[in-house]
Amino acid sequence: MARRVDQPLRNRKVRDRALILPLVGLLLFTPPVAGIFELEAKLGGVPFVLVYLFAVWAALIAGAAALARRLRAIDAQGGASEDEEEEEAG
Repeated sequence: MARRVDQPLRNRKVRDRALILPLVGLLLFTPPVAGIFELEAKLGGVPFVLVYLFAVWAALIAGAAALARRLRAIDAQGGASEDEEEEEAG
């Protein structure tokens, strides 16, 4: 019984994370944040700020892929939409 209650909450958390991911990406790519990593240091001959930008980009892609996989699993379960879940609860 507890599993049924927890599942809609988990589904909502995954959807919330999917909404937050682009906002985090936008924040990490803003010049004030990216400017923090504009150092004289080089990593393998590449300026550190470029390493930072590509690392953030790769992390966002990996995060989006993981969230997409979880969202597909939720949809495959045939889970009811949030509106239908609220009607069942209320």
